[in-house]
Amino acid sequence: MKDISVYHQCGHNDVWNFDIYNEDNIGDGFILCPKMRMNKGEIITLDENIKKNSFFDPQFYQPRSDLKKLSEYDFFPNYLCDDEYNTIDFYEMSNISAEKCISFQLEQKYKHLIIPTVVYDETPQTYLESLIQLYIEPFIKAIRGKDIEEREVLLTVVIKDSQLLDDNYTKELLNLITSYSEITGIYLVPYCKNSTKRIKDMRFIVNILKFINILKYNEMYIHVAYSDIEGLLYSLAGINSISIGTYENLRRFDLANFEERKQKGFSSPNKRIYSSRLFQWIDFNYLGILKDFKKFDDLFEQNKYVTMEVPDDKDWHFKFPELYKHYLMAIYNQYKHLPDNYEERFKYIKGELLNAIELNKEISDFGILFNSDNDGSHLECWVTAINQFDKYLKES
Repeated sequence: MKDISVYHQCGHNDVWNFDIYNEDNIGDGFILCPKMRMNKGEIITLDENIKKNSFFDPQFYQPRSDLKKLSEYDFFPNYLCDDEYNTIDFYEMSNISAEKCISFQLEQKYKHLIIPTVVYDETPQTYLESLIQLYIEPFIKAIRGKDIEEREVLLTVVIKDSQLLDDNYTKELLNLITSYSEITGIYLVPYCKNSTKRIKDMRFIVNILKFINILKYNEMYIHVAYSDIEGLLYSLAGINSISIGTYENLRRFDLANFEERKQKGFSSPNKRIYSSRLFQWIDFNYLGILKDFKKFDDLFEQNKYVTMEVPDDKDWHFKFPELYKHYLMAIYNQYKHLPDNYEERFKYIKGELLNAIELNKEISDFGILFNSDNDGSHLECWVTAINQFDKYLKES
């Protein structure tokens, strides 16, 4: 296993990502995209040193989207179809879209090339066939004959929890990915519609680890996008790189984020602070009583953005940027401290999870009961899942 590269998943407030990258050297680069704070002109004029260490996600997930940010790019499907996207018309335009998109990524000198994909709420039976016709074949055609130098060619793969349970679909998808010599890796987007903050579906975790493991066996580059704390688990399968994001919509994929919102306005999320010891985001409402817990200072990484030096400040007024920068620094440090040997990494992550379980028990014994968005009920699921994956590896 190699050191995991950590990239900033850009979005509405990516100024915080750029701040912490420039000021604190947190992050190895960026996942740039249409739906970020900057417009196309600003993205194009980014410093060359940033672009050469970044990827560009074209974000074709909802090709009929009429979001203005997406329509700035002349390769976006709905733009090419004059705002009336349909698969029949786009089939005629797919080669143009691919040529423009690949040329854009090469002209901007991004680190790797990304082939986009489409996502459906209800995946049609002909999904893989249309994926080949509308996206894979046109993009492979656009890449052939071009000097892409040492770049990886990453196929975007959005994998749903239901799809991972379908052995036939998974095998067909794996065969598809590995059948093109031009495709050297995947830009993997986990899509688990869980109702809780943390993924507790053990089968999903085990199956996605197996999925990654098979692709790594085929010597493919794996980047995991739209990932939260669960990315630390995915590291056990030997991923090459991972995304870290600020707001939850950058840490969990949701197709609805690529559609025009019917209701205007944006409701701010509850203030939460990341605990690297508990593997959880903790709501600020708990901090006032948590400060009396004897191990309180150990729960949160003490870095330049959040310190607990004034425990008697009853209002705990941390600003939003500081909270997210604290998370970005803390999770980055967690990835960079992972052992580069599988056995040692497995032992380390399992040990940290077991410590988190014990810490939660001590907090409960102290009289503080977290609700389901803050508790450690996911931890036993995670330990079980990685145990099952470890067993799978040893039996393979």
